[in-house]
Amino acid sequence: MKTLKRLFNNSSLLQKLLIMFLTVTITPLIFITVFFYDRTEQRLLELTYENMYSSNQQISSNVKAHLDNLNQISSMIYTDETLQAYLTQTYTNDYSVFEAYRYIDGLLYSLMTANNSLASITLYVHNTTLPEDGLFLKHITHENLPLQYLSQLQQTYGNNMFSNVLQDKKGKNIIYLGRTLNFNTQNQPYGMVTIGIYEELLYRLIEKEEQNKSVYLLNEKNQIISATDKSLLNLSFSEAIGPDLSADKEVVTINGESNLLVYNTMYYGWKTVSLTPIDEIMRSSRQTAMQIVVIAIFSLVLSILMIIVIAKYLSLRLRKLNRQAAQVELGNFTLLPADPSRDEIGQLSTAFNQMSTRLKDLIDKLYVKEIAKRDAELYAWQSQINPHFLYNTLSGISSLAIQKGNVEVSEIVNRLARFYQTSLNMGRQYITLEKEITLTKHYFAIQHMRFDDSFMEHWEVDESLLTHETLKLLLQPFVENAINHAIYDNHTCLNITIRVYQSVHVGSPALILEVVDDGCGMSSKQVETLLSSESKAGYGIKNVHERVQLAYGQNYGVTIHSQAGLGTKITVLLPLEQDD
Repeated sequence: MKTLKRLFNNSSLLQKLLIMFLTVTITPLIFITVFFYDRTEQRLLELTYENMYSSNQQISSNVKAHLDNLNQISSMIYTDETLQAYLTQTYTNDYSVFEAYRYIDGLLYSLMTANNSLASITLYVHNTTLPEDGLFLKHITHENLPLQYLSQLQQTYGNNMFSNVLQDKKGKNIIYLGRTLNFNTQNQPYGMVTIGIYEELLYRLIEKEEQNKSVYLLNEKNQIISATDKSLLNLSFSEAIGPDLSADKEVVTINGESNLLVYNTMYYGWKTVSLTPIDEIMRSSRQTAMQIVVIAIFSLVLSILMIIVIAKYLSLRLRKLNRQAAQVELGNFTLLPADPSRDEIGQLSTAFNQMSTRLKDLIDKLYVKEIAKRDAELYAWQSQINPHFLYNTLSGISSLAIQKGNVEVSEIVNRLARFYQTSLNMGRQYITLEKEITLTKHYFAIQHMRFDDSFMEHWEVDESLLTHETLKLLLQPFVENAINHAIYDNHTCLNITIRVYQSVHVGSPALILEVVDDGCGMSSKQVETLLSSESKAGYGIKNVHERVQLAYGQNYGVTIHSQAGLGTKITVLLPLEQDD
């Protein structure tokens, strides 16, 4: 969790927006798509079942009408007592046979004419005195009736019985309704009647309802008696198609393909069975789902592009603000271009510009004030001695020393006068490097009179740099510090070396002033605190360092390298070329 939080916090604004968008958009979108797709599939199955059941009901109703018609015709023949009399009497002459034929043929012709859907009506009788007419009347023999069908009819005891699909002499498929003709009072059969109906007629009722599905008509034994594939006729449905009819609605697998099976049962035990492939049912649903997915993907891509554009627009403005903040940190207070928008970033940009302006004004005021304060301090420090008073006083001392015959006193006073004359420089801060060296030499001469031969100075000066102007009094404080603090043995002469040369610093020419002594040196702790020390030994060094940085910037100043017992090296780093 912490890793994820850290990654999220360290990611860019664009990445955060994309993560948030994908989280709050794709997850609900996937859930909604799956949920509605599942609900749509269930609803499609329900609608398909209702449609299939309604279609089966319509087929069953039409088939039942035909079967009821056959049943009515068989009942008419069964209850016709005149027909019964003609079929059971003994005939001795042709006239009586003719009379029988005329009634039988007239009756059956009228029935055939009134019911054009019938394939045939045939009467089978045991009465051998009534000859066969070759049309409607036949004797009960194995040639006219198959033994199996004959035995089945004999077991009906006057009830209707439907046969399997049989072929007539023309090769047409016919389904027969058969019935035994009995004497009502004696229950003794005197004949049989069969009424045929074409299987093609029943199939036309099925064919009208076969749309993206397969429909089968089954008899009471679940044998197929009508279907598109005629090779399946008379086969058991479970053997020919596969599933058992255990429920009136179920999803079954046939040849590895899922199908919705729906059937209903008619009064006679016949069944109308419909099979619809699940893929066929779900095709429209899947097409709709695919369209939804395509639209969702398009919307998602469009949204991501919009987020990228908006995030880049916002991040670009924020990066500009960030870069400006970095510039302000470096001291560059250039204002941002005015942001015309009034959103949060625009308001932040305006506030940042106002802050930068006020900060620059404050820094400028404080900086100028600090410079003025430093100049005032330096001016006060330099003005502590009134030049005219100092010159007149030193001249008077020198004249008095000559009158008294003290030449050494006169010389030291003259040296001191020239030292202060050069150092004061009529109140100006900058002098040439040549005057700075002359001033230092005057100081050396004065100190020699004081310390005799306790030290020796050595000069290593690049003559080409003598005309370059620098701040005044850069060398004297370090020479004074060396003479006063570096001598640790009265019997050892202190060597002070002053070097002036040019170098390169941060890619620009630089002027290097070095004061090196071989005296007692300092510890590292003393060196670290020397520039910030308020002691007498560090005051002059600190003063020079601050004056250099105020005049030339933070890249310049004083550095100290010292080691106890080995001496000290003071380095003053100045720019070689300085504009007035």
